[in-house]
Amino acid sequence: MEALEILFEKCGFIKKGRVSNDFKTIEDFIGFSLPADYKFYLDNYEPFDDIIGEQWLVLDDIDLLLASKDLYFPEQRTANTIQIGSNGASEAIGIRYLCNNIYQIVAAQYIMDIDDHIEI
Repeated sequence: MEALEILFEKCGFIKKGRVSNDFKTIEDFIGFSLPADYKFYLDNYEPFDDIIGEQWLVLDDIDLLLASKDLYFPEQRTANTIQIGSNGASEAIGIRYLCNNIYQIVAAQYIMDIDDHIEI
């Protein structure tokens, strides 16, 4: 995770005191395990809301993920996607689980509509 820490520092992410989040509730709900690097971010960094390059990026924290899970309709879970943030405007950013610990980071106006997904 050293390379990830270097990237986060370069982009201005704010480190917090390390916590050990319990991801079981959210993973049970979405039906797949979150990627290890995303868990590392949630355990070690504050929510992010700033510019990277020329793009705005908002990354939610674990509390917002847990609170928003109640907003998902059961049929939307079949998209194997969880919204983790946005571009600060009209597009959501999510993690889409494909198979065998292979994920895509996607953007879409409606994150749970697979047909809207654009891999980023």
